[in-house]
Amino acid sequence: MNAPLAPQVGVIFKSYEPLGSMQKYAAQTEASGLTGGFWIAEAYHWFRKYGLESRGCYATLAAVAMATKKIPIGLGITSPYVRHPTIVASESAAIDELSGGRFILGLGVGKVGVEYLEYDLTKMKPVPLHREAMEVIRKIFSGKAFKHKGEFFESEMPAFDRKGAGLRTDIPVYVGATGPIMQQLAGGESDGLLLAGLTSPAFVRYARDNMKKGAAKAGRKLPADFPVGGVILCACSRDGDKARNATRRYTGTYVVNKIRNIKNDVILAGSGLPDSAWEPFRKAIAAGTEDHVEHLVTDEMMRKFTVISGTPDECLEITQELVDAGMNLPLLEVVGKSEADNLETIKLMGEQVMPRLRPASIDV
Repeated sequence: MNAPLAPQVGVIFKSYEPLGSMQKYAAQTEASGLTGGFWIAEAYHWFRKYGLESRGCYATLAAVAMATKKIPIGLGITSPYVRHPTIVASESAAIDELSGGRFILGLGVGKVGVEYLEYDLTKMKPVPLHREAMEVIRKIFSGKAFKHKGEFFESEMPAFDRKGAGLRTDIPVYVGATGPIMQQLAGGESDGLLLAGLTSPAFVRYARDNMKKGAAKAGRKLPADFPVGGVILCACSRDGDKARNATRRYTGTYVVNKIRNIKNDVILAGSGLPDSAWEPFRKAIAAGTEDHVEHLVTDEMMRKFTVISGTPDECLEITQELVDAGMNLPLLEVVGKSEADNLETIKLMGEQVMPRLRPASIDV
């Protein structure tokens, strides 16, 4: 059965931006009518090699919650490898309270950060670990007493009447997933699916198929508007070349990350480009020059990956392709060269692109 899929568009920044700038970006997101909300992706200290300093994601979320009144505030993502589920739950509950019940929690591996923690992911496998983490977190959100002793986590909580205290007991939990089994987990047990950067329409369709398989295994019928989000690099300007040049370096970083850390060939193949297109990036990784691959990123490469960069009309065309593929929550990772550029992108996307997006018709 085909059903209309009305898109919502949000904005996402990594938590290495200055907090004052974050508050401006969040306020502009709300003022520009981007109803998908303002999201934070947890940054790690290795971003210092790019001259960037990571801030705590929950402190950042508190700052942006106080700069907005209506739109959702999302965390996309933090990792249960980095924080125990009881800590994730308590921090998340605080942000949900501060924002007046607008918070969305995103969980995912965060492999770029986890690889420095010396975990053996062959033993602490992501799917069972995330399933158990979600179980603990939801039990805490419920306010009911429980004892949990699982494969990865152990906790015991007395009861607390969260509802009686005016607090939510059902804070949404989304799963960030690049692999098929994690995507199935999202469909079977979460409240939404989040896809990583360089998400092409082909990869959206691939992920949706896995999501539906997971739902079917769990005996679950997903609604047509089940959130399917994705982190999409974005720069929008009346000067299209300026916008494309702003996203080029970040696209290169994402390509390197997919080759070196994520190792998901489906993401790269989803672009439609031949495998030979990535050979220069593999050589750069082998030579230790992977931080300087901007010159390898062509306009065609960014267009194939539906990197949203260009004029408002060009950005509309690219965003529409993702929506038509089944992404109903594009999260714009805004990457201008200055604070003013970022504010311009948010304003243009909210006021000139979002109102012209057409709903997609998808198979549910």
